[in-house]
Amino acid sequence: MEFAQFYQEGGVLMHVVTILSLIAGARLLSRAAGIRRMFRDPKAELPRLRRGDPLTPALVTAVVLAGMFGSVSGWIEVHAALQTVPQDQWLMAFSLGSQIAAYPAMWGLMCAVPLVLVHGVLAYLEGRLQGLVEKHA
Repeated sequence: MEFAQFYQEGGVLMHVVTILSLIAGARLLSRAAGIRRMFRDPKAELPRLRRGDPLTPALVTAVVLAGMFGSVSGWIEVHAALQTVPQDQWLMAFSLGSQIAAYPAMWGLMCAVPLVLVHGVLAYLEGRLQGLVEKHA
C-alpha cells in the first residue's frame, strides 16, 4: 500500500495528528537548539535552559488521542456501512473496513513514538547539562 492511499483513507483526523506532531517536533527542535547553545556559553544560557517541558508531552498525548478518536469514528462508520452491504459480502466488507478504521490510530502511534523518545533524550540532556554547569559554577 502506498503512503498517500494510507493517509487519504485514514480520514480528516490524520491531518490533526500530523499538525500536532509537527508542532511538537518544532518545540523539540527548539529545545535541541537551546542545548546546542548551552555548549557555546554555559553560564549565559543556564537561566534559559528548560528542565522539563510540560507542553510537549501534552501535545504527544493529543496526537495519540486524535488517532484513537479517528479510529473510533472509523469503527462507527464501518458498522453503519455494514448495514448497507448484502449479507453474503458482510465478512469481506468488515475485513476491509476494520483495516481502514485502524489507520488513524496507527498514524498517531507512528508519530508519537519518535516524539516521546526525542523528548526523553532531550530531558535527560537538559538535566545533565544543568547539573554539570551548576557544579562547575
